[in-house]
Amino acid sequence: MFGKLTINFNYIFIYDIILLSNRGDTLQEFHGIEKVAYIDELTGLGNLSGLKHVYAKKELNNLHFIFVDIDEFNKMNAIFGVDAVEDILIIISEKLIDYCGNTKVYRVGMDQFILITESHFICEPTELSRILRQPIKHHKVQYLVNASICVLDYDDFLGEKLDTILKLMRFSIDQTKTEKQNNLIYANKELMDKYLEKKQIELEIFNSVKNNDFYPKFQPFVDTFNGSVVGFETVSRWNLNGVEVKPDSFLTIAEYTGLIYEIEMYMFEETAKFFSELKSNKSIKLSSRFKASINFSKHTLKRVFSEHLKKTLNKYGIFTNEIIIETREEIITDEEAVEKINCLHNDGFLIAIDEYNNKHSSLRFLANLDIDILKLDECLLYRMDTETEFTKMHSIYKFIVDISKKFDLVVVSSGVNSNENLKLIKDLDIHIASGKLFSKAVVKDEFIEYLQNKKIKRGFRK
Repeated sequence: MFGKLTINFNYIFIYDIILLSNRGDTLQEFHGIEKVAYIDELTGLGNLSGLKHVYAKKELNNLHFIFVDIDEFNKMNAIFGVDAVEDILIIISEKLIDYCGNTKVYRVGMDQFILITESHFICEPTELSRILRQPIKHHKVQYLVNASICVLDYDDFLGEKLDTILKLMRFSIDQTKTEKQNNLIYANKELMDKYLEKKQIELEIFNSVKNNDFYPKFQPFVDTFNGSVVGFETVSRWNLNGVEVKPDSFLTIAEYTGLIYEIEMYMFEETAKFFSELKSNKSIKLSSRFKASINFSKHTLKRVFSEHLKKTLNKYGIFTNEIIIETREEIITDEEAVEKINCLHNDGFLIAIDEYNNKHSSLRFLANLDIDILKLDECLLYRMDTETEFTKMHSIYKFIVDISKKFDLVVVSSGVNSNENLKLIKDLDIHIASGKLFSKAVVKDEFIEYLQNKKIKRGFRK
């Protein structure tokens, strides 16, 4: 097993001779003092600076790139310890070198590697995926390591710079990791378009917050048994150079930059303002149980103060028990966020867990959290529409509904897009839903018109 490389020049050259004799890899590209700057200390592979040094000014035509990203690296460090993980990384680097001849391997991040070869050398990515799934034995202990892989042929992206290629591969893996791990991804034009859109968003989002280019739309909550409107959810939209952009495209970046707080506080005020307008509209008779709902990210939850929210509500004559604050399921295990939720609940706000699918938490956490509403993720209905094992999915959905009611939670079904969906949730005794079957998210004038065509009878029941 290789020890850590220290900055001792005699040791460096001896270490290099051993590596070169065994591997014949990228170290041949570097000489003298460059070895310190361009070689990864742990594995002896070239690092990101070394990769750029070799390829930044080279023609990239006919090159084949494979990006390897180790899944759940931080969790591995926490479970196995840093020393074990470093040894695992060395073993992985050896596997990557042995995987395919004529390949140059670089360690470009803590848990990321890039393999480069010429296109006429056939290196089958599915075989690499299989190799990386094989258990790693170390000190009589067996470790299972998952990795996501992105494959890119430069001939599909002629003219692009090396930096763009590297960032595209990182982006491609990040995009798919949100859905599942252990992926094998082939970079294509669609992913490039998404990457360019992300870059555009990063450039534009700061100015857009200053210029109030974000605006609200409103989607109704509907009583599933009598069709009456019982509230609305405010959703944010971004006017990006005349194009409407939905939150899926900008929320992650907004959270990363911290601008999500300004966006969501603006949406909160617009929610209170619109609710006030609905109350004063003589052509509409709202139920006393009519609610308005607004989404808060974990970032916003940690920054916001209840006193500030109540001040905004007082300005528009709205009460805290008329406002639902929605947040994502993953915050359930975040102590700081949970503490803030409990404070808001104590001040009278209704709390909803949005997009709940029991993926990020156990149902047992619900018993210890001050929440009132569980909004089931629309993916549950989608899976029931598409899964061959319908009975199994139906049982899972029913189980979540039954447990939620035992916790005295109002259950809301999102993503009701068909009459079949509606019949199903009515059979499960879910009284409130949202989805395209009733209405998509619309601007306020369209929402008022929608309300005028509905009878407002029932509200959220506890």
